[in-house]
Amino acid sequence: MADERRARIDRADRRYRTYGNVAYQAEYERDNAVRRSAAQPAERPQRRPEIERRPRIQPHRRTAARPVIRIRAQDAIAPFSIVGFAVVLLCALFLVAATAQLAVVNNDIVDLRAQMTDLQEEERQLQAQYETAFDLEAIEEMFTADGSMVRPGAGQTVYLDMAAGDSVVYYEGTEPGFSGLLRQMEELLPW
Repeated sequence: MADERRARIDRADRRYRTYGNVAYQAEYERDNAVRRSAAQPAERPQRRPEIERRPRIQPHRRTAARPVIRIRAQDAIAPFSIVGFAVVLLCALFLVAATAQLAVVNNDIVDLRAQMTDLQEEERQLQAQYETAFDLEAIEEMFTADGSMVRPGAGQTVYLDMAAGDSVVYYEGTEPGFSGLLRQMEELLPW
């Protein structure tokens, strides 16, 4: 009989009892029921009425629908956008023109450098020809022979001795400005 009772209690207490979101252990409830039945054998355990549970409310899910957007036709183009587009186009044209000019100038520089090296080589050749064209000794002989050039004699050579230093005369006491000029004029001109 005790076994039947225990089996009946076990079946009844197999479910967890809950209070909110806290679950009570089934063993704890069963052990309390066995103790109570042992203490009061004559009483029959009363079944608690089960609380009627409300069904869990699921949030209402709606399917997302795109809103219908009406596109209105543009009436006119803004003048500022036209001016801005024109400025951007003008800047692009200036950039292309400047790049073309830079390429032309770089090409001219390369040509001028090549021409300069050719001219420098020609200058070296002409300088060498010039130096060989005039023989100073031959010219001296030619002019001394006809008498237009005469060699200097011993009395014609003058030597200058520069052993003494240069001297500078510095006038002190002159006043700057217009008053100094007037004072010097007074000294020069007797009245």
